[in-house]
Amino acid sequence: MLNDSPIASLNEAALRQTISVVPQRVHLFSATLRDNLLLASPGSSDEALSEILRRVGLEKLLEDAGLNSWLGEGGRQLSGGELRRLAIARALLHDAPLVLLDEPTEGLDATTESQILELLAEMMREKTVLMVTHRLRGLSRFQQIIVMDNGQIIEQGTHAELLARQGRYYQFKQGL
Repeated sequence: MLNDSPIASLNEAALRQTISVVPQRVHLFSATLRDNLLLASPGSSDEALSEILRRVGLEKLLEDAGLNSWLGEGGRQLSGGELRRLAIARALLHDAPLVLLDEPTEGLDATTESQILELLAEMMREKTVLMVTHRLRGLSRFQQIIVMDNGQIIEQGTHAELLARQGRYYQFKQGL
């Protein structure tokens, strides 16, 4: 079920409108920064695009040519962390009720990771968020954590419940 409708009943366009995705492999098109952001929210103003870039810590991309900067195929001149934050910016601009995050903080330093997790918590408060991660930072905010091993669910519960059980999640947290 998604928004009280069976997922199978949704057509592709409706499903795409309902879901924001931050993929593990971020793809940028050979186009401007603006064009790559507008894919997520075609009606967004330059002010909204600039603000979301600032919120994800990419204000330096607004220097020089700004939103008119040519990114080139795959955004080769950007670091992995910058690509990741652009994907997060697109997901935030899309503003869908369901958000899928696949390793959203991979390639980010600890400070930037904390800032991004704070931003995600703030902006996704009223959304359903599914986050796939190997990094345990920030998971205590989630209502439900599912621990998988070899494709099987081995534990699930809140952060506090999983710590109290002293199972695999607890072991992972102790290893930090």
